[in-house]
Amino acid sequence: MKQDLKKYFYIGLIVLTLAVVLFVGIRSGDFPASMRAMLSIPPIYVLAGVMCTFGGILMQALSCRSALKKLGHTLPFKRLYAISVLGEFYSFITPGASGGQPMQVYQFHRCRTPLGDATAALTIHFHCFQLTLLIADVVLYAIHRDFIQAQIGANLPFLIIGFIINAVIVSLSLMIAFYQRPIRFLLTKVSPIMRRFKLGDPDKLQAQLSGVADGFYGGMRTLASDGSEIFRQFCFAAVRLVLLMSVMYFIYRGLGQSAVGYDKIVTMGCMQYTSAAYTPLPGASGAQEGVFSLYFQSLLPGKLLLSGLLAWRFITYYLVLIVGSFVTTALGMRNKSVDEVTRELEKEM
Repeated sequence: MKQDLKKYFYIGLIVLTLAVVLFVGIRSGDFPASMRAMLSIPPIYVLAGVMCTFGGILMQALSCRSALKKLGHTLPFKRLYAISVLGEFYSFITPGASGGQPMQVYQFHRCRTPLGDATAALTIHFHCFQLTLLIADVVLYAIHRDFIQAQIGANLPFLIIGFIINAVIVSLSLMIAFYQRPIRFLLTKVSPIMRRFKLGDPDKLQAQLSGVADGFYGGMRTLASDGSEIFRQFCFAAVRLVLLMSVMYFIYRGLGQSAVGYDKIVTMGCMQYTSAAYTPLPGASGAQEGVFSLYFQSLLPGKLLLSGLLAWRFITYYLVLIVGSFVTTALGMRNKSVDEVTRELEKEM
């Protein structure tokens, strides 16, 4: 019952955010014109945006396939892609995208992939993608500094804070992935705590967790020691980033705008992503819409701003939720919560 309430709360938050955006648009008096403008976007541009969105998910699937192959595991590609869509779906409906990776690990485990190797494959892609984003931010800011400052203006602190938070998260994640001592120390505390509260079999659980940790750190060492694999991972991450940022360009052109080139639209997309992605809400709801409005208001004047926001959010977010809901059913994940999956994994370790 508690899990159902939590799930409904997150769904309600997503719907509420959309309702607020629509309400603001209606109050502004531009809503009818904005809807007409959005619906007037030529299908070719909409299709291009959709292909970029699901192409980004494809890059994640290819990344996992490459890493798992290096670790000695081969999965059918259709299954890998479905697992990647599932990961995006759960990332979008859980705070801080916290549910995506556990669900993917669970699916890999169902395909007889060890938990440690599955986690290592997902972790290496996460690191490469986040590092690619940070590098892109620095390079693009250096190239388009004046343009970015002209678009963002007084909102520059949002970008700086987002960049710092992302950099800290990546640094801590890298430390956990390659510096074992903190995790090993925490694992030694599992057994005493369980004995104190008389929970289950402490020695068995600690041995199981240590085994998963051994597999994870072994997998990370194997992947990190292969220069060609790291290069492939960065290539997948870079292509994924370009595809995701390209969605806004096709919407921009579909709305009849051409004053700004592809490189600058992609630049603003990266700045927007960095500024809002760290928000600990499902799909960064609210923050994504707010930052988008601040960063693109001069590029999409008047009614076009709401049109662009609705089209962009639908293609990159709501459409993935729709497709993901069907994938969860196909993979037998309907109504499973992150906590339930975690308990199942603990039982099967």
